[in-house]
Amino acid sequence: MIAANRWRGNSHVVAPTDAFRVHLAPFRRNRRDVVRAIAGLAPGSSVVVSTSAPWAATRCRRFARRAGIDIHREYVALPTARAPAYLVEDAPASAAAFVQYVLVVPPRAVLSGPVDAALTLIRRLHDPGRALRVLAPGRIVVGARR
Repeated sequence: MIAANRWRGNSHVVAPTDAFRVHLAPFRRNRRDVVRAIAGLAPGSSVVVSTSAPWAATRCRRFARRAGIDIHREYVALPTARAPAYLVEDAPASAAAFVQYVLVVPPRAVLSGPVDAALTLIRRLHDPGRALRVLAPGRIVVGARR
């Protein structure tokens, strides 16, 4: 198995290397300090916000709104926001393509049968990408300070 440390830098491909990066904890610890730091950035400065479940999309959007960040792109991060092996743009077409053609059940997993059955049901949905966008454990938002 490949160590998650190998994936830690993968989020750098979706934003400039000099972007201000924030990882939101599940609770609101130190967010005021981070909002102040973002307020001190020049307008137009790139900002990357990441967080893990639960409610990753909602927390990222809420934080961006409060911190004065214009969101340019949103990504679903798998398996985690801190070390994403896959970054899938949060758009119906790209999420659906990922579910249909890339997402597979790990071979010889303990629960591979039930997981494969669930994945088959998800692929039959009208919008299979929605399940990915809702259930994904991580989120990365790329934007700029207003």
